[in-house]
Amino acid sequence: MPNYLTNCCASFLENPWSAVKVLVPSVAIEIILHKKLWEKTSLRDLTLYLAIVHTYWFATTLNLSFLETPLFLPSFHLTDKQKLDCGRQRFNWLNKLEIAVGVLSLDLFCEWRMRIIDHDGYVDKYLATVIVIPAAITAIQAVYFLPALNKKAKQINYGGDPTFPKAHRVYIGLETMKVTGLALAGLRFGKMLTL
Repeated sequence: MPNYLTNCCASFLENPWSAVKVLVPSVAIEIILHKKLWEKTSLRDLTLYLAIVHTYWFATTLNLSFLETPLFLPSFHLTDKQKLDCGRQRFNWLNKLEIAVGVLSLDLFCEWRMRIIDHDGYVDKYLATVIVIPAAITAIQAVYFLPALNKKAKQINYGGDPTFPKAHRVYIGLETMKVTGLALAGLRFGKMLTL
């Protein structure tokens, strides 16, 4: 039974449509949350939720991408194939989680922004940019980079050239930009709560 579950999960992660399979239900759930909760929530609570979402997203991405991965890569008890599969699955699962959190983040921000503008407030482009960048990077990773890196990982597992592809370096750069955007967004919304 565990082998079937592992194969089922791996098949889901390797499916190029898996991002859409996560996105569609996430959007549907977010529409319900928007109508039932976010429209009735106070501006201060929306600000709190935005701070929490971006802090959680920041911490999860920083931990899985930059703290844990360098710790398990030098493990002597794992073969190179196991390390490759583990890393591939971790980043695919992280991306699926980030798709759902990104939908939540964008919807909360749109509702928050609408409330600010309705009360003759101003939302600077800097804040809008640091909100949109992580979600856009997640989409780019799901559509282009992860399928390409999954293909390269399979080639390496079957005896292909084990060198890092350029796409992997770009992926790391995008992860860095995403973490930076999430940190800035979380700090900005957190600071708004102290005023």
